[in-house]
Amino acid sequence: MFKPMKNPRYMMATIAKHQLGDISRDNEDYCYVRDETKGWYRGNWAEGYGFYNVKFPKETTRELTDEEREYIENTRLVIV
Repeated sequence: MFKPMKNPRYMMATIAKHQLGDISRDNEDYCYVRDETKGWYRGNWAEGYGFYNVKFPKETTRELTDEEREYIENTRLVIV
């Protein structure tokens, strides 16, 4: 069962599973995670088609570097 994280945050991932199937990316990309279990994070891709409750395996999801964190903190995404 997923539990809310104390510190939801942006991370980098490639592998992503959704109830509709595999929505992984070929290259690392930003994801926002807010819930977790022992082996999974749950959240969504920062950019994309708007899938929610996407599962990212912890073994292939990593923390941001300082440069990546600075980039995402200074980026604004707009949905039109």
